Amino acid sequence: MLEIRGFRGFRFDIESVGSLDSVITPPYDVISPEQRDTLAGRSPFSMVHLILPQDEPESTSGGDRYQAAGRRLAAWIAGGILRQDAQESLYLLRQTFRDEGGAEHVRRGFLGVARIPEPGEGVILGHERTFERTVDDRLRLTQATRANLGPVFALYADPEGRMRRVVDQADQRAPDMTARTIDGVNQELWRVDADPFVTDFFRDKRLYVADGHHRYRTACVYRDQMRANRRGEGPHPRGEAPRYDYVMMGFVSLNDPGLIICPTHRLLAMPEGFDPAKFFNTLGRWFDVEPVDRALDERVQQAAGTVIGVAFYGGGQFVLRLRKDARQDLLGGVRSPAWRALDVAVLHGGVVEQTMGPGDELTFTYERDGQEALRQVREGKFGIAFIMKAATADQIQACAEAGENMPHKSTYFFPKLPSGAAIHRLI
Repeated sequence: MLEIRGFRGFRFDIESVGSLDSVITPPYDVISPEQRDTLAGRSPFSMVHLILPQDEPESTSGGDRYQAAGRRLAAWIAGGILRQDAQESLYLLRQTFRDEGGAEHVRRGFLGVARIPEPGEGVILGHERTFERTVDDRLRLTQATRANLGPVFALYADPEGRMRRVVDQADQRAPDMTARTIDGVNQELWRVDADPFVTDFFRDKRLYVADGHHRYRTACVYRDQMRANRRGEGPHPRGEAPRYDYVMMGFVSLNDPGLIICPTHRLLAMPEGFDPAKFFNTLGRWFDVEPVDRALDERVQQAAGTVIGVAFYGGGQFVLRLRKDARQDLLGGVRSPAWRALDVAVLHGGVVEQTMGPGDELTFTYERDGQEALRQVREGKFGIAFIMKAATADQIQACAEAGENMPHKSTYFFPKLPSGAAIHRLI
């Protein structure tokens, strides 16, 4: 049974830090080294000092970066930089942003905590493979800080809009926090008292992890470690669980009009001995191939069905349109129908496998901006660009329900949830 509840979050004291623009950040995994330097220079209290810490020199307190983050968080709390709310709270979040075409969108959700399921419960489902190296990095940070520094991004189904009575409270007064993050997103947050309606609403629901799979996996491992450290401690009765049994999440409805899923395009160096004529001849068994002179990205995004754009350095641009009856023959029946329905599965499990060999032998570079991907091919920085359509929320839900990991970099949710809007301590 899913359990969602409020928590007493730690939030920045505006009088201590000045503008929240300088301290609230995107999550760690979308911050480039250059952006980290920029953010770190804006404020000694920027969240990058916690989520992307650096080793401290021996001339200070010394120690590795994880311990440095733990000391810094403790100092911020002791010094009043971060203050804990007195009541169990939910944190309404409104994010206003523009897409690549310049259109403005608003996405609404809220921050709370979810109890980490016991094995076999199946109430929180993911769709991405996680990597042990990343989990180990985030685990060491969690052990040092004993906190969830940023939320896991979770989706839930609410076709009747019942949760609007909660998130619409944001329309009743000015926000408690406003910040513009480095990704150009306006972040607004409202603290409200925890509402039993929220816990009741989610009791029979499932959550689908949209972003933050490594943070979620880290929370599960940390919970298990804490239980083991306490001599085999098992599950606690409902309402009596320690804080480390919970993970901070940002909850957004699958039906929210501001839920935007962006495509992730693929760039590839020209494989040795690659022959475009042979490539198209092989794919002709399953695809209709149409050359295009311009606007390849737009053609792909506007097309119905499974359509993939491909551009070659010095070799033109083409649309590959999968025939309706060809999917089974191309991909076989090894994976679930939910997986086979994905355009990225058609690319990696079909186009690449049939024409270039096993995909794990190739090194792909991922690019969110389709025009930028095409530019890099025109300039010869890469030999091939594959222009993709975005997966849909229904496809993500279907793969999660089927227990299928989608191919790497199948989804890109924008915007990400901010780090530093609220912090959930595990002690």
